[in-house]
Amino acid sequence: MGIYGTGIYGCDIAEDVRDFCEDVFPLLGVDEGNRLLLKEFDDIISSDIVDNEYASFWYALADWQWKHGILSDAVKNKTAELLRSRAGIDEWLDDCPSDAQKRINVMDALLSRLESPMPEKKLKKAVLKRPKHKTGEIVIIRACGRDYKYAESVWALEYGSLSDIYAPEVAEKICERLDPPLEAYNKYIALLCVGTEKKPHSVYVDGYFDEFSVYAVYNYLSCEKPDLEALKKCGFLPTYVRYANPATNRTEGCRWDYKTTIEYESFRSGAMSYISSVEKLYSIEEAERFDSAIQKNGRSKETVLSIDINELFCEFFYEKERLDRAGIPFDDLQFDDVNGPLLLTSDEVDKKIREEMQNEMINSDCN
Repeated sequence: MGIYGTGIYGCDIAEDVRDFCEDVFPLLGVDEGNRLLLKEFDDIISSDIVDNEYASFWYALADWQWKHGILSDAVKNKTAELLRSRAGIDEWLDDCPSDAQKRINVMDALLSRLESPMPEKKLKKAVLKRPKHKTGEIVIIRACGRDYKYAESVWALEYGSLSDIYAPEVAEKICERLDPPLEAYNKYIALLCVGTEKKPHSVYVDGYFDEFSVYAVYNYLSCEKPDLEALKKCGFLPTYVRYANPATNRTEGCRWDYKTTIEYESFRSGAMSYISSVEKLYSIEEAERFDSAIQKNGRSKETVLSIDINELFCEFFYEKERLDRAGIPFDDLQFDDVNGPLLLTSDEVDKKIREEMQNEMINSDCN
């Protein structure tokens, strides 16, 4: 069990309990939520081994349910019994003796809380996300100026975070540093909503989905605010994506993707945002133009996981700028005879990652 700190939620199982509770109880209510809890954590609940993992499960459950006014007497009494017997503290005394007293203090505070009157029930009803924009809507975003508090690190690209991803004959032509940097302060970018995508709202409960708008990124970055006629002449930028097996981290594929979902909060504009303004146009014909282009030549139809607007700038515009400066054509969906630059194969990417890790270890040892 991973342990990160002495707090109630400072370990894997406690975080799992909190995530479950925050996910499930607002969706299903108390009775159904508790039934699913018994099923999901049966291996812990039915265990005869009273160790730190077992104790941490009950501590986290009782704490979360007490704070939300839904703690049952059975869970309260079970947890109080474990707290009074200092269940789980032996492992702290053996493995982290310097933190054992801090953990005891946390446990004592929880016991005092459970013995005090429980707050009134405050279980918010789950809100399923709905698309922010409809297919065909064009979102025109103006970046903040340099006077923004964090402007020095928001809209300027000099070094990328990607390792070399191209086949050798392409990589040798591409600079690692943009000099001068690519800057977008006070400039406009444009996004096209090309559809929606559903994702499960919870990993624990079937049948509930959040639905997100899916966007394509226009190949447009300018001080001039674009109108519809200007955007009709633009292509759409891809971003490089490495898909890895979560279990092994081995690369399963490398490709250029053209679609992404975007965190809703990042569309906010104003004094507290790195976006100066957000405006909208509409053209269903533009969405149809994108769909027609993406169908050709085996281009990827996958969607990049949610990012914010600033990440979008970094992910989609950095490689485009590097390729432009090297004079290397890239596929922005405008021409059928232009393909994305040659990428390394999956095995070559893994080899390069291993080599970079080895070099980092050697450099670290030398220092």
